[in-house]
Amino acid sequence: MQQQLPITIAPDDQFSDALKPLVAELEMWINFQALKADWYSNEDCTLSFDFTLVRSLAEKTQGLCAENWVEASGYTYHFESSCLSTIAFIALDDLVHLGAGIEPAIKMRLINVANAIAQQHGLVPLTV
Repeated sequence: MQQQLPITIAPDDQFSDALKPLVAELEMWINFQALKADWYSNEDCTLSFDFTLVRSLAEKTQGLCAENWVEASGYTYHFESSCLSTIAFIALDDLVHLGAGIEPAIKMRLINVANAIAQQHGLVPLTV
C-alpha cells in the first residue's frame, strides 16, 4: 500500500488536466525540500499540508471564518494544531496576468505557508 506524502498539492476542479504535470512536480519538489530540512525526523511532530491551487481566493474564502484563517497576498491557510494539519489555498489568477515566472511564484507561496507553520514548531525553514 502506498503511503501519502505529508505535503499534497491539488488543482481546483476549475483547472484542466494540463496543470497536473506541474502539480506533480511541485508536490515532489516541496516534499523533497521538507525532507532535506529534516522535517520528518520526529514522527510525533510531522506537519501535513493540503494545498489547493485555485483561480482566486475570493471563490474559496467566502463563508470561511476569518479568525481561523491567515490571509496574505495570493494565499490563505488554516492550521489545525490538534492534528498538525494545514489547509491552504494558493491563488493563480494574479500570477497568470504577470506572465513568465509562474512556477517560481507558486513555489514562493507554498514555501511562505509551510515556513509560517514550521516556524511555530522550531523547524528549519524551507528555501526555493
